[in-house]
Amino acid sequence: MMNYEWKDTDHDTHYYYKTANGCIVGQTHNISHTKIYMAIIILANQENYLGRFVSLEFAKKAIENYWDIQERTLLENAN
Repeated sequence: MMNYEWKDTDHDTHYYYKTANGCIVGQTHNISHTKIYMAIIILANQENYLGRFVSLEFAKKAIENYWDIQERTLLENAN
Protein backbone atom coordinates (compact mmCIF):
# COMPACT_ATOMS: atom_id res chain seq x y z
CA MET A 1 0.00 0.00 0.00
CA MET A 2 1.32 3.43 -0.97
CA ASN A 3 1.75 6.12 1.68
CA TYR A 4 0.70 9.70 0.95
CA GLU A 5 1.05 13.02 2.76
CA TRP A 6 -0.05 16.62 2.30
CA LYS A 7 2.36 19.50 1.72
CA ASP A 8 0.95 22.95 2.40
CA THR A 9 2.44 25.82 0.42
CA ASP A 10 1.82 29.50 -0.13
CA HIS A 11 -1.33 31.01 -1.60
CA ASP A 12 -3.77 28.36 -0.28
CA THR A 13 -2.27 25.60 -2.44
CA HIS A 14 -1.81 22.08 -1.03
CA TYR A 15 -0.15 19.10 -2.70
CA TYR A 16 -0.86 15.41 -2.09
CA TYR A 17 2.22 13.32 -2.80
CA LYS A 18 3.66 9.82 -2.53
CA THR A 19 6.09 9.65 0.39
CA ALA A 20 8.22 6.99 -1.35
CA ASN A 21 9.28 9.23 -4.23
CA GLY A 22 7.77 12.71 -3.73
CA CYS A 23 5.58 12.41 -6.84
CA ILE A 24 2.62 14.81 -6.67
CA VAL A 25 -0.67 13.02 -7.34
CA GLY A 26 -3.16 15.66 -6.22
CA GLN A 27 -3.57 19.36 -5.64
CA THR A 28 -6.07 21.69 -4.02
CA HIS A 29 -6.21 25.45 -4.34
CA ASN A 30 -8.75 28.15 -3.73
CA ILE A 31 -10.43 29.78 -6.70
CA SER A 32 -9.23 33.39 -7.00
CA HIS A 33 -9.82 35.06 -3.67
CA THR A 34 -12.82 32.97 -2.61
CA LYS A 35 -13.28 30.27 0.00
CA ILE A 36 -14.14 27.74 -2.76
CA TYR A 37 -11.51 25.05 -3.39
CA MET A 38 -10.70 23.10 -6.55
CA ALA A 39 -9.57 19.47 -6.25
CA ILE A 40 -7.29 18.08 -8.95
CA ILE A 41 -5.72 14.65 -9.41
CA ILE A 42 -2.65 14.19 -11.57
CA LEU A 43 -2.38 11.12 -13.81
CA ALA A 44 0.41 10.65 -16.36
CA ASN A 45 1.22 14.39 -16.33
CA GLN A 46 -2.42 15.33 -16.97
CA GLU A 47 -4.63 17.21 -14.53
CA ASN A 48 -8.11 15.79 -13.97
CA TYR A 49 -10.59 17.92 -12.06
CA LEU A 50 -12.61 16.26 -9.32
CA GLY A 51 -14.72 19.33 -8.67
CA ARG A 52 -15.21 22.47 -6.64
CA PHE A 53 -15.73 22.19 -2.91
CA VAL A 54 -17.04 24.49 -0.18
CA SER A 55 -13.95 24.01 1.98
CA LEU A 56 -10.35 22.86 1.93
CA GLU A 57 -11.21 19.82 4.05
CA PHE A 58 -13.78 18.54 1.51
CA ALA A 59 -11.38 19.08 -1.39
CA LYS A 60 -8.60 17.19 0.38
CA LYS A 61 -10.98 14.37 1.32
CA ALA A 62 -12.06 14.02 -2.33
CA ILE A 63 -8.44 13.50 -3.41
CA GLU A 64 -7.73 11.08 -0.56
CA ASN A 65 -10.87 9.08 -1.39
CA TYR A 66 -9.94 8.95 -5.07
CA TRP A 67 -6.52 7.41 -4.37
CA ASP A 68 -7.92 5.10 -1.71
CA ILE A 69 -10.36 3.69 -4.27
CA GLN A 70 -7.64 3.41 -6.93
CA GLU A 71 -5.45 1.37 -4.60
CA ARG A 72 -8.28 -1.06 -3.89
CA THR A 73 -9.01 -1.81 -7.54
CA LEU A 74 -7.61 -4.82 -9.37
CA LEU A 75 -6.49 -2.72 -12.33
CA GLU A 76 -2.82 -1.94 -12.54
CA ASN A 77 -2.11 1.68 -11.74
CA ALA A 78 0.27 3.30 -14.23
CA ASN A 79 1.55 5.84 -11.69
